[in-house]
Amino acid sequence: MQCCKTVRAAEPSDLDEVFRIEVESFDKPYPRWYLDLLYGLSGGEYFLVSESADGRITGYIVGIPLSDNACHIASIAVVKECRRRKVGTVLLQSLMELCSSNGYSSFVLEVDTCNYSAQSLYISNMFRPIMFMPNYYSWGRHALMMALIGGQPCCFQPSTKGVQSVT
Repeated sequence: MQCCKTVRAAEPSDLDEVFRIEVESFDKPYPRWYLDLLYGLSGGEYFLVSESADGRITGYIVGIPLSDNACHIASIAVVKECRRRKVGTVLLQSLMELCSSNGYSSFVLEVDTCNYSAQSLYISNMFRPIMFMPNYYSWGRHALMMALIGGQPCCFQPSTKGVQSVT
């Protein structure tokens, strides 16, 4: 199966299929009504789906504009049979290109500390961890907040080089 022939803006009629992907992908999926809320918060424009050659929805991503130049990536998921086939990369890059064309240059997201494949996807797209969030998903299930600021890898590596004390 060709898992990602096109990426397009989602339509309200796509949300039942998106919910199926959500349930398949997460231990504690968003309720169906929450996807309607995300659709509204995204303005519909920043809620994207990938389609296979036969028109089947194979993944989705949602971006929520936060400010003049920042976008929160609220969720991304891909059907099991299409994982590790670059669908997540195409969705992430499509959303980032769309957001960038509309003036959003910074991105933030949360990812489960145990979801190494998702962390790898984000790191390969220049996101960097900026904060550890204990018990974010539930008791004992932690998250990393990751960010890409102004199209550059976020934050800095601590260094003592050139640091001067102010007295």
